[in-house]
Amino acid sequence: MKLAAFILCLLSTISVGWLIIPLFWCIPMTVHIYKAYQGKTTLGTGFKVCTLLFLNLIGGILLLCDNDNN
Repeated sequence: MKLAAFILCLLSTISVGWLIIPLFWCIPMTVHIYKAYQGKTTLGTGFKVCTLLFLNLIGGILLLCDNDNN
């Protein structure tokens, strides 16, 4: 599910690419999700909720439904 969430967040980041301010949180959040997909870091519940609110609704829901702690 992390891969699907990463792809959706990447599409959201690209779609708001013409705005400068949202990119300040979209790019780091997308990179953090990719690192979690690779297994280098874990995602907390707070980060998952912030992804749901600020980055991508469906991607955040997929991350919240993910049972894997990696």
